[in-house]
Amino acid sequence: MSRTRRSHLMLSTACALLLLPFSATAPVAQEAGFAVQLSAPDRFTSPRADVQVFGQTVESAGAYVRGCGGYVAQESAAAVFDLIDRLPELAFTAAGEGLAGMVLGTPDGLYRCALSDDSRMVSAQIANATPGRYRVWVATEEEGAELDARLVAADRAIPGLELFGLDVSALNAPRAGRHVFAATADSGRQVLTDAGTLFPETPMRPLNPEYCPGFGRFDAADAVLTLDAPESLFSIFAMSPRDLTLAVVAPDGSVSCNDDTFGLHPAVSFENAQPGDYQIFVGAFSQGGTAQYELFASQGGPAFVDVQFDVGAAPRHGHATLDSDLGGRAQQLATAQVVSRDPFSALPIGSYCPGYTGIDAPDLVLTLDAPERQFSLMALSQTDLVMAVRLPDGSWACNDDSYGLNPGITLNDAPAGDYMIYVGTFGQGRSGEFGLFASLGQQNWQDAEGGGADDRLRPDAEPAVGYIDFGPQTRDDPRIVFDVMRSTQAAFGMGPGCAGYIVTERPDIVISAEAGLPQMMIYMVSQADGTLVVVGPDGQMYCNDDFEGLHPGIVFQDPLPGDYAVFAGTYGGRGGVATLGVTISNPQWVMDRAP
Repeated sequence: MSRTRRSHLMLSTACALLLLPFSATAPVAQEAGFAVQLSAPDRFTSPRADVQVFGQTVESAGAYVRGCGGYVAQESAAAVFDLIDRLPELAFTAAGEGLAGMVLGTPDGLYRCALSDDSRMVSAQIANATPGRYRVWVATEEEGAELDARLVAADRAIPGLELFGLDVSALNAPRAGRHVFAATADSGRQVLTDAGTLFPETPMRPLNPEYCPGFGRFDAADAVLTLDAPESLFSIFAMSPRDLTLAVVAPDGSVSCNDDTFGLHPAVSFENAQPGDYQIFVGAFSQGGTAQYELFASQGGPAFVDVQFDVGAAPRHGHATLDSDLGGRAQQLATAQVVSRDPFSALPIGSYCPGYTGIDAPDLVLTLDAPERQFSLMALSQTDLVMAVRLPDGSWACNDDSYGLNPGITLNDAPAGDYMIYVGTFGQGRSGEFGLFASLGQQNWQDAEGGGADDRLRPDAEPAVGYIDFGPQTRDDPRIVFDVMRSTQAAFGMGPGCAGYIVTERPDIVISAEAGLPQMMIYMVSQADGTLVVVGPDGQMYCNDDFEGLHPGIVFQDPLPGDYAVFAGTYGGRGGVATLGVTISNPQWVMDRAP
């Protein structure tokens, strides 16, 4: 961070040329007029004095330096600057209408002349400036003219951009040419240049003092992009091995700047963009050096990934139809592995959508056979998910966190047709399984966590592993080795003590208990943090997560005879090898090897 050192000023006499400093403190003793003090910079301070000078020019600048053109105010009306410490460079820059040049008097009694350029700016620079008093007279083209100019003393020459702002009409031809916007959702991104050269010379901050980092060159725009018609949303973005910055001047003169949108790559997006020329300036975050860059435009958000959105792409996990008889229950649409390769912003969503997905194809296409007043989509996982959906009319909706880190989207007055659903993660390259659900009306997370309306517990279904007979005459306690399946069907909220993720379509094991048992314990030891859900012969549900360490167990006193359907799960849903045992009183909390 830098700050400007306060200048030391003393009020002038009536006959002296008036200087109007930006800040002032105690006066410096002087016969007439006043002097601005400049000190060498420290790591927080850059010496700079910015003043306005005005008055009437009365004598030739050639009286100070032979051949110097223009006319200056009287000798006693010089702008006086006292340099306190030695500076590697001291520069005086003046700008104003009708300027012809500048006369600079140095502490050694010599005078220098500098002439203005076509932009009516003039600058005089001194290398290895020694302490002492420096006098400056600004010259006009005609004698007797009224002088009104801005004068800056600093440790560098001040560019015209800082003094005047950007004059688009005075720019040279754009370095990378003029382009007419032609990007669409189908065509992908439009290349404006694939081999632009950076010129990080001048601070970009004056373009937008509120926020415009980096350095560029402003004799010309790097490219000009013309919109022939309004766009609801379009983006301009750049990529390079170097840390880039970007500034775009819209047709109405407003300036939008950006530093890092995708890694170190900048992007500027315009909503409800009006036709006209968009002046594009590509810079670097640090000053000096050079590099090559690529410049693009895209419809919607910035398409940093060169993968085209294909409205006809086959969904990764197929098609589904919304069940119109759901009521408020949740319908499970799919269980799948998440893809988190491409930024959601590469899709033509039309608004900010964070995270990463696979934009080459939707995860699922959901069809509504008839319009619905309201329905919801929900994605559930242990991974931080993001979800976007394209509606039949081409509009988009996106959500990051609706229920914890799980996204949900509620659509009102939903038309009939196909809904393309993209599920991804907040961070790039993340993995995990997700469950995708739909419900009529509002989002029904409780039902989704229970596995959805089509995936309620089915204790009467054929078990995945098999049956175990257990009674008072069973000589050896049964133990069976099996694989707990991966799942995103949550047991949380099913009943007291229910936790983790299970497969609800069928039990893993059914234990057939005989009459006369004083007690029965069902327990499980697994590689992962295991959970158990058991449905007894009376239809009652029993759950446990941690009975012995991370191992679950459920004890039944005077158990009813009949079938006990065991749904085995893991707390995080990842599954793994497990040993399930049944005993009257002596559980063995160890894993068995598979035969």
